[in-house]
Amino acid sequence: MIVVFDASVLVFLFAADASPPIDQATGESVTYCAERVTYLIAELQRAKAKIVIPAPALAEVLVYGGTAAPGWLRVLSTSRHIRITPFDQLAAIEFAEMERVRRGARPPEVSRAKAKFDQQIVAIARLEGADVIFSDDAHIRSLAPEPMIVRGVADLELAPAGRQAELIFDADVNEAPSDDQ
Repeated sequence: MIVVFDASVLVFLFAADASPPIDQATGESVTYCAERVTYLIAELQRAKAKIVIPAPALAEVLVYGGTAAPGWLRVLSTSRHIRITPFDQLAAIEFAEMERVRRGARPPEVSRAKAKFDQQIVAIARLEGADVIFSDDAHIRSLAPEPMIVRGVADLELAPAGRQAELIFDADVNEAPSDDQ
């Protein structure tokens, strides 16, 4: 299985206090977001899934991280379970084709810059052959081609009672960056 993480979900791996998304089914804020994402990543690691983070999504997470961003980047870039994928020449070709097809079909409430950023993430997901994109971004949901699935935080399970999610990272997720980084 190949999965892609957008910043709207990935941020909960590092920032439990990030603003929770709204559950579309209930209209309420999603609870236990960090726990859901941690459990999901632990399960994906156990299943030996390929976890992809597109560079545009990484950029969003690092901006959110502020001074903690170097530590977050170290965790993500040193994990053998996660691959950060650049927006490269092949992604640019995929993006251009998506833009050609969608030209003029962009919903008016989506800014041109945001639409292009979201298309970059979906283009990378398509190139990687992703089965699932984890995102709470409605625009990414609308861009993802079938049979690709988009799941938000509200769709994620909590760890069964009595079972803690154990992440397998080479660096501690909660470890603050040292002054020499």
